[in-house]
Amino acid sequence: KQFVDSFNELGLKQCVTEPTHLKGKTLDVLLTNFDSAVNNLSVQEHDSICKSDHYPLLFSICCNVRRNKPERRQCLNFKRANWDSLNSDLRDINWDNIFRHSDIDQCWNLTKTTLFSLVDKHIPKVTIRSSFQPPWFDADCYVACREKEELRAKFKRTKNLDDGLKFAAARKNFRKLTASKMRENLTDSEDTALITKKFWSYVKSSSNSHRIPECMEYAGALRFDRKEQSELFNDFFFAQFSSPSSYEIDIDFSGDSRFDIMFDSSLVHKLLRNINSNKAQGPDGIHGKILKNCAGSLAYPLSIIFKMSYNCGYIPNEWKLANVVPVFKKGKKSDVENYRPISLTCLVMKIFERIIKEELLRHTGQYLDQRQHGFLANKSCTTNMVHFCDNLAISLNNDKRTDVVYFDFAPAVMATLR
Repeated sequence: KQFVDSFNELGLKQCVTEPTHLKGKTLDVLLTNFDSAVNNLSVQEHDSICKSDHYPLLFSICCNVRRNKPERRQCLNFKRANWDSLNSDLRDINWDNIFRHSDIDQCWNLTKTTLFSLVDKHIPKVTIRSSFQPPWFDADCYVACREKEELRAKFKRTKNLDDGLKFAAARKNFRKLTASKMRENLTDSEDTALITKKFWSYVKSSSNSHRIPECMEYAGALRFDRKEQSELFNDFFFAQFSSPSSYEIDIDFSGDSRFDIMFDSSLVHKLLRNINSNKAQGPDGIHGKILKNCAGSLAYPLSIIFKMSYNCGYIPNEWKLANVVPVFKKGKKSDVENYRPISLTCLVMKIFERIIKEELLRHTGQYLDQRQHGFLANKSCTTNMVHFCDNLAISLNNDKRTDVVYFDFAPAVMATLR
């Protein structure tokens, strides 16, 4: 009785009142906080479902289940983009006149406004209704599928042999088209990764699984709403930041012309043409495919903005922002502490950074140790391991001792002032 009363204090009611055990005791519990939610409760005969010393219970649950409708979102349909007209309109713009008497932020905002207006004019948009829709199921597949279904309905209604043959031909054409679209989607010449992003899109559409679980927990708090989950991630990532560092170093750069960088439009054009268009866009909303296909017409205005930013030492405010994405590492997937932040910055800012990086390496590359493998072109952990294994094999052949010191700096990535 005390056990049942403890549920009453929580506002729950025990619905089972009849004996549910062979010895005539009520040992099964069915709790609810709404009396009308449980109907047709009955105790069945012994061993009517399975062999047990308990009687089976049969009841109905009355509730309204709402199906979550997939969120509709619009994205650019690059397959139907008119790149020639877009580049032609961009070349006809007098950027020098637009940028006259404007600061850097104004120049950048004018560039974005002009670009987006022309993109809306020459690149159509498509509405995506389901996050689990196969990535290759485009407008062509939709038209073929609708035609197949219309012919199927007609054949079912008329039972005519000619309608049946037309339906069979449309079904064959639909299957052939979807198979071709799937093969084309999984092969991407622009993505040099071993496992491409399109492959993971296929996995997502096949498994119907979300990257973030429905329930996330942090510091004893459980959250189901996506906005509240993002706040949990924000609290955890913010707690990892260190305090600002103070450097009181007196450096005089006056008269030093070694780092006068010429942001030539031809160099910007080359970097834009070689950009990985599959990289995620940043807060500016400019897709990599736009930068890649409009490299010739965007190189000049971007070179002007780069030059202004470098000469005055000021970066547009939007370039300092980033879309932070949590990436699961290991452990329990519903635990926020098992995620690491990945910052998705503006692709234009990455071009600017690369120009400055290459200029710095040109002046300081000779001072770097040859054993340095991190953050250098054509070097990585793999080349470091090759060098290490080679030295280890030589030491073993010469009967020499080899000491290895391993440092794990994984948390240091998160303990950085942003």
